[in-house]
Amino acid sequence: MVLKLDLKDKKILSLLDENARLTNSQIASKVELSKPAVEYRLNRFRSNDIIFNYYTVINFTRLGYSQYKIYFKFENASPEDENLIRNYWIKDKSSIWVGEVRGNWDLAVSILAKNNFEFGKTMLGFMNKFSKFILKKDVLLTEYSPMYSREYFTEKKDSEFVYGFPEENYSLDETDEKIIKELSVNARISIVELSEKIKLTRDIINYRVKKLAKEKIIIQYRMFPNLENIGIKLYKVTLRTKSFDEKQEKILKDYVKGNNKITHLLKLVGSWDIELEYEVEDEDGLYKELNKLRKEFSNIIRDFDIMRITQTFKYNYYPF
Repeated sequence: MVLKLDLKDKKILSLLDENARLTNSQIASKVELSKPAVEYRLNRFRSNDIIFNYYTVINFTRLGYSQYKIYFKFENASPEDENLIRNYWIKDKSSIWVGEVRGNWDLAVSILAKNNFEFGKTMLGFMNKFSKFILKKDVLLTEYSPMYSREYFTEKKDSEFVYGFPEENYSLDETDEKIIKELSVNARISIVELSEKIKLTRDIINYRVKKLAKEKIIIQYRMFPNLENIGIKLYKVTLRTKSFDEKQEKILKDYVKGNNKITHLLKLVGSWDIELEYEVEDEDGLYKELNKLRKEFSNIIRDFDIMRITQTFKYNYYPF
């Protein structure tokens, strides 16, 4: 069932999308509601399953990891077999995102690995168990990826959060790891709760969190909505390019940044060069956007493919 959102609801979701650690009091001040009114709306979101999770964007590149995207097409797999495959990747300690796909593929998975050898071992473990159900697969390496706030909630100026650019590696100590593990799956956890879980003082926890942000390990605190429950559909559009120099790349990035229906851009290495995530109300809305994209970049786009993500099962930037 789709929940009808009013303007205040959309403003609250927009604020949480840009900074999930805002307190209820801070949200109330920004949307000009009382704190109890904000709490009522958040409880309404919860009871209607509007928010999948509050997550923290971790710059895993600085921790020495690369992101690999894998698309699977099944064969001779019963619903029970497909469920086993999904659960395998949901539980896998290297997977950061798992999604059900409609189109040329059945399942999409993003995993982290420190090198090709480590990635190969992860894939070998999976294929040894499930290869009889896999008709084909496609593997893509993410070069870099800017993410954008969901400005379609309120039609305001967008915010950009980028991960993937090479930087000097940062070593986490045991306390850093504990903090990131908690924040990665609950960006709204309070400093007090973190202090109790990690058994350190609030001052130490607060200092460590701020330091991780300053070192660009923590990029952003966000929320991921259950899009279908608010009448939005998620599509991934992969592009194969004719030519793509730095000038063309900048033009495309500027176009994406200015388009309030695109929430994610990934530059890829593999059979496809670019992936765009569109969040639109329906398929007609998607094709309207695609027609604009193809008209604007006819000199760049050689081919494209469309996938609809019907369900997200996992979203965790530090799954280890």
